[in-house]
Amino acid sequence: FWPLVTALREIIYKSAADLDGGFFVPQQARYPSGTVLPYACDEGRKPAEDTWWATITCTNGKWSSTPMCIDQKACFPPTIPNGKYTESSDGWYEERHILRIRCDPGYEQLNQIATSSCLNGTWSSLPICESNITSCSSPPQIPHAVIIQEYQEVFAADSKVVYQCETGYATEERHTNTSIYCVAGSWSWSETSSCSNGNANAAENLDISTDKSVVLYQCDNGYFMEDGQNRKSISCTAGTWTEAPTCSK
Repeated sequence: FWPLVTALREIIYKSAADLDGGFFVPQQARYPSGTVLPYACDEGRKPAEDTWWATITCTNGKWSSTPMCIDQKACFPPTIPNGKYTESSDGWYEERHILRIRCDPGYEQLNQIATSSCLNGTWSSLPICESNITSCSSPPQIPHAVIIQEYQEVFAADSKVVYQCETGYATEERHTNTSIYCVAGSWSWSETSSCSNGNANAAENLDISTDKSVVLYQCDNGYFMEDGQNRKSISCTAGTWTEAPTCSK
């Protein structure tokens, strides 16, 4: 008795979904679970899956998708590298629909072509998003540092990238992070952006606070500067900082 019930549960039948403008092969009243049912569309129509025939699968009394035949002249969503457009809720676009492409930051339309029209099932002159001449490629690799933001191939002009120095390393200005900018197609990198072990050692045993163009250094308890003091201020004059102190026992 129980094996028979189990066998009946495994064979679940399902009637075919309605298909306006198309046909199933084979056409029958019900299909057992596991059936892969091919279908095609009548003349002047096509499946809504960018192919001239398609299949649906019956699993435990449910079809994998709803079969549908649409106008042969409709267009499917195009692939636009580095570009975006408003997606259709139907999954396709009617003939003569005009698609407007927006390029990602750092890219621009080639020859300023930003739109494409659906004509007889194909898109006319799809826009191409190419790198802008003022944008920058991937930022340079700085030894002993990592970029603390998501990877991307192209950065728009004026983009900012922040590097974090490896533990135990710091920049010449004794910071544990540094920033560079994309300026007219190039990165504003300089040697002061490098992370060095020596810079980190010089910054040890210091508490640093800033007030506009003045930086106050204070030694940790038990540490003193060369003049015996435990705190000292440096200032920025004409783009250059006065010499920073070091602390020692």
